[in-house]
Amino acid sequence: MKLEVLEARKIITMVMGDKRALSKTDAELGLILKKRLTKKECAVLNAEATKSDKNALMAEQKIDEIRYEALKASAIKKMKNESVHGDFYYTKGE
Repeated sequence: MKLEVLEARKIITMVMGDKRALSKTDAELGLILKKRLTKKECAVLNAEATKSDKNALMAEQKIDEIRYEALKASAIKKMKNESVHGDFYYTKGE
């Protein structure tokens, strides 16, 4: 998935909530997501965040409903891991 298509800020806000302000640019957030998640996990979360057609994505990725939900759960679990979600809010110097 290309960074221009990935709605990183929407994905992170959907999963983590909007209680804390994101301190990185959209490009930086996209790179973090691409580094930490698989391509299919990124695609599933991007579809959820942008309210895209779930069935079209499942056909494109060649996955069924069970796999779709498993990818979504796996991606959310990875993002909520403290070492990962800290990357969204802090810079290295802080």
